[in-house]
Amino acid sequence: MNTFNRKTLYAALAGLGAIGATGAVEAVNLNPDGLGQVLIYPYYTVRSNAAGNAYNTLLSVVNTTASAKAVKVRFLEGKNSKEVLDFNLFLSKNDVWVAAIVATADGAAVTTPDKSCTLPPIPAGGQPFVNFAYSSDGADATLDRTREGYVEIIEMATFFDASTTAINVTHVGGTPPGCAVQTDAQANKDARTGTGGLFGALTLINVNDGTAYSQDATALDNFNKTSQIYFNAGLASPNLGNVAPATSVVVANGSAKVTDWSSGASINAVSATLMHNAVINEYVTEPTILANTDWVVTMPTKNQYVSVGTG
Repeated sequence: MNTFNRKTLYAALAGLGAIGATGAVEAVNLNPDGLGQVLIYPYYTVRSNAAGNAYNTLLSVVNTTASAKAVKVRFLEGKNSKEVLDFNLFLSKNDVWVAAIVATADGAAVTTPDKSCTLPPIPAGGQPFVNFAYSSDGADATLDRTREGYVEIIEMATFFDASTTAINVTHVGGTPPGCAVQTDAQANKDARTGTGGLFGALTLINVNDGTAYSQDATALDNFNKTSQIYFNAGLASPNLGNVAPATSVVVANGSAKVTDWSSGASINAVSATLMHNAVINEYVTEPTILANTDWVVTMPTKNQYVSVGTG
């Protein structure tokens, strides 16, 4: 059982006498407990391994709050971060939504056994990914490109219990009563500012190969506490540029750096919370398991490359 530490950010800011605590807390930041208004799932794949066994990607999102929410679920391919599918998902209070990304004959699709409301509805046989956003970018227009990428989930709004939307989408005996009549127009009418409290995880599983790899979603908290950002299904918004205010808090080495990005692109506030100048991890070079012993991983930092490790 995880006990969420809700005082972490306040403690980090306690020594910053020149910065008002209220303004800092309203800035976008990486939540160390994995709770937030935005979840970024770093990698999905349905590609096959050398033995020809295909992976499935299992995804979940949890609403830990006592209010119904609407979130934008967006899948992006891995070459140029072009969208391959999005839809609006409605979560009951304390709800868990699950889905799977699976291989199709020429690409990938998302399927779900979950009864939570979505706009548009996800067909029982799954919703295939599409190539509309990258068909002319010159980096491979085939649907094969949809087989790997990443996922964003962005909270758009929360709903009062007595609102029509909350009543429509809240599970009763395991099934929301109003999915068939719920509309974007009604959601826009009922929408209130998001409050966060989402967390999620993703598993890459290959049943025939007997392997599974788990990832926690990266959570951005205080992404937008100024207004509801409900957008109709099928629109490119909201996206990570809808951060408001355009201010970031980065906590490192026991101190916090608060930066105002309002004079430029607002998405810079999100970029600031995610940037690193090095990657440090473990790797195995044991010859008996055929590990690769001749590799170097590098990543750019401005105009130079930093060696991460060699084996």
